[in-house]
Amino acid sequence: MPAPLVFEQTGGTTSPHARRPWLRWLGTAGWVLVATASAVASFVAVSAGGASATAVRALGSTQGSAGPASSGGRPAGLIKAGDSKTVCISDEPPELARDLKDTGVNYNCVETFSDADPTWADWVNPWIASPTGAPFVAWVAADPTHHSLIDTQNLIPDSEATNPNWTADCAAGDYNTYASQFATNMAAAGLGYTVIRLGHEMNGNWYNDSLGTTQAQWTQWAQCFAQEVTAMRAVHGAHFLFDWNVNANYRDLPLADIYPGNAYVDIIGIDQYDGTGVTMPAPGPTRFAALAAQPEGLDTVEAFAVANGKPLSIPEWGTTTGGPNAGGDDPYYVRGMAAFIASHDVAYQSYFNANVDGILPLDPSVAPLTVAAYTASVGVGQAGSTAGVVSSVADSTPLAVVPEATKAILLPTSGVILAGGSVLFTRRRRRHKSSRSQLRLGGRGAHSSSGPRRLHRRRP
Repeated sequence: MPAPLVFEQTGGTTSPHARRPWLRWLGTAGWVLVATASAVASFVAVSAGGASATAVRALGSTQGSAGPASSGGRPAGLIKAGDSKTVCISDEPPELARDLKDTGVNYNCVETFSDADPTWADWVNPWIASPTGAPFVAWVAADPTHHSLIDTQNLIPDSEATNPNWTADCAAGDYNTYASQFATNMAAAGLGYTVIRLGHEMNGNWYNDSLGTTQAQWTQWAQCFAQEVTAMRAVHGAHFLFDWNVNANYRDLPLADIYPGNAYVDIIGIDQYDGTGVTMPAPGPTRFAALAAQPEGLDTVEAFAVANGKPLSIPEWGTTTGGPNAGGDDPYYVRGMAAFIASHDVAYQSYFNANVDGILPLDPSVAPLTVAAYTASVGVGQAGSTAGVVSSVADSTPLAVVPEATKAILLPTSGVILAGGSVLFTRRRRRHKSSRSQLRLGGRGAHSSSGPRRLHRRRP
């Protein structure tokens, strides 16, 4: 888990901008997200004594810490094909400052989608590597040894989906030239260390590059994946990691029958939201274990990853109100996910941070319980941090119990949410992420004034 907020006395004078620009938030909004009781007590003691305090480290700041170089020559601060436990978010770099304010996590990892590709010309020129995607290129270039990018890319563009033999053609290597062009353009843009979710959620039926319905199609799909990976890896400057990423609890296919093989996969992933097509216990201590134990759920996919010597990833997860079995604003799910990550080899995990399709964003005005649990536990198990590790889904230890008399000291202008003896402080602001995301649900080719955005098709 990332370290709690740390407060540092600054010689008796307030200096909100002395350390980092984002500290301005603490000084102007008077907002402390979540801290351990001892950290809050220290802050209160300093404030009561007439001195000021400044937050010098935010939750999540341990990610990307210096260390030995990872395998394959990847910078040590990036996601690796191992137990790096990188904390990511599906958002765009310009929004990370807001995400920090909402969650307390200083993200060094962003997940995006470049799967809005009508033709091969679009497919080989992903928008994130073009002038349209300049925020991603600039963000990675600003700290290429610590800023990790995850890109979601289909195996084929929409135009190829009309070909009934596309899996056979791809398996024969007919699309390798396109794969090489894609990799060349990504590397030329400085995105050569990207983690690529190639053909993600292939066991579903909502994308044009899904597996199909026969064993022959499954075999060809896996061979197609292998062909494109091989072609991309051969490009100079391409140091990609490839994530083979299924969707949880759908079709319950034998994973070995659809797996491309260890030579072509670096990470094995699963998208697991707090909703499912089968009856689940109500939100509470037992729900997460039941969710993870479903067919082709977290437990099954994690065991498959271990059997193949690969780390797990959870590229999409989140609380949701979509569907009859959704958990809603469910802190038990978040704690359960954090505990699962802490106790397993996980390369990275990414919360799907969009207020669309019933998925709750990490916005305290929309999902206060989700945000409180996330802030307290999302970075659990990261290297260099052991404080406050969540060991149980039912862990309800107060995050920060603050005496009534100290609230005015800590939060002169903000609202206070009380829950189970804990205190979560949040600004009085509502954010509408859907207006910024420009998502086009159930469809493809979403565009805004700044280009295509991440696409998400809801699971059945």
